[in-house]
Amino acid sequence: MKKVFLAVLLVLTLSVFAFKPVTLVDDLGRIVTFDKEVGRIVVAAPAISDFIVKLGAKEKVVGVTNFDSYITDVEKIGNMVPLNVEKIISLNPDVVLLTGGFQEGEISKLEKFGIKAFVLNATTLNEVFRDLSLVGVILGKDKTAQDYAQKLRTRMLNIAKNTFSWKEKPRVIYLSAYGSVSQMWTCGTGSYLNEIIAYAGGINITAPYTGNNGWFAIGPEFVVKENPDIILVPAYYPGDKGAYNLIMNAEQFKDVKAVKEGKVFIIDGNKASLPNTGLINLLGEINKLFSENK
Repeated sequence: MKKVFLAVLLVLTLSVFAFKPVTLVDDLGRIVTFDKEVGRIVVAAPAISDFIVKLGAKEKVVGVTNFDSYITDVEKIGNMVPLNVEKIISLNPDVVLLTGGFQEGEISKLEKFGIKAFVLNATTLNEVFRDLSLVGVILGKDKTAQDYAQKLRTRMLNIAKNTFSWKEKPRVIYLSAYGSVSQMWTCGTGSYLNEIIAYAGGINITAPYTGNNGWFAIGPEFVVKENPDIILVPAYYPGDKGAYNLIMNAEQFKDVKAVKEGKVFIIDGNKASLPNTGLINLLGEINKLFSENK
């Protein structure tokens, strides 16, 4: 019995000393220290769940928002904003992972109750790789995350290298339109979608401009003036042709080259709006599309 007790005590002692406190800087520049191993996570931004699933640590997640499509079999905490702090407290998380922008105001609400918050808010592909690595550190899967991030980075660079030899590159614009084309959203410098278009072999005609996280609104006059070769539009569910039909049927665009030549293409709007590993798959899909329509 004494030997059994000593063996158990040794295991417990080793487990205590096996963890070394980790201090990280999140995407808001906040310094966050993890004094103990993270075993219970609430994910308040669905894009982050992708990292956790890819790193094989889904079992550590105890709560997600109602909008999470990556992890669906754990407790739901409700909306992304405002966060249901009472529900989160009941789940006793070691950390809540959330994004910047509209969720920044939620951080102080969590910290008021002693709940650790860590923000991941990638706006570039390299920041996506960095966030994947940060999640790996939080999960205790540093090496796995670093290797996976390097694999994704290598795939990205290989696609980009293959487009260097293209003599002609299509002039491209991304247009997100709802209800009418009087105001559409597009991506410029500072957005990961602008990077994807460039790495995929296209010339983003809105690259010289920028806005909040690289996104800004434009009118139909800009599109007519620039006369793109290819227009990319988002779809968010099977059969979604809302933006596509608006662009194709807009009287203002009847003489735009991409419309006349049938080169308005639907891309996955969910992948395009979530800064996680799905962006590299989207890069491959857009690269193939450009290759076939140069």
